[in-house]
Amino acid sequence: MITVAVGSKNPNKVRGTELAFRLAGFRVRVISTEPPNDLSPEPIGLSEIINGAIKRARYAINVVSNAEFGVGIEAGIIKIEGFNEGVDVTIATVIDKDGKVTLGMSPGFMVPRRFMKEVLQGVELNEVVSRYYGEPNVGRKYGLIGALTRRFIDRVVLNTEAVYMALIPRMPWNAELFKD
Repeated sequence: MITVAVGSKNPNKVRGTELAFRLAGFRVRVISTEPPNDLSPEPIGLSEIINGAIKRARYAINVVSNAEFGVGIEAGIIKIEGFNEGVDVTIATVIDKDGKVTLGMSPGFMVPRRFMKEVLQGVELNEVVSRYYGEPNVGRKYGLIGALTRRFIDRVVLNTEAVYMALIPRMPWNAELFKD
């Protein structure tokens, strides 16, 4: 059994990590850590999302002394030029003790314009969504994707997919393809 440290206390991220590693054939014990405190509350742009995920993964593997992998999961919005809506994506990074980082991404979906207006003014998406749906802390439950799909897809699914994609280069049958 291997120990995996996740840079989040969000149950959706912890569960998604556990599911992804198990689907990839790993027997794991997942330990969640508080994330570093210098993360953007609402990452906008691909590089900010990726850097947040990497920061979370590095922090987690350094905090949990016996961890073989650190996982960082960061959801954020990609603003596409000429397109009024933003696209919400989840990016996961997996880092090992040698410092090798692998990336994965979930499917993306459009964020309603009415939500984007507030997000671009600095309001965290979770706050906007929770207020709109009248339910506190939707982001720690099923997320905007769960609300928009009537729970057909939720945050655990997106987190699982992103982490699984980040594990592809680490799967034994792919090792030769991703060698340095």
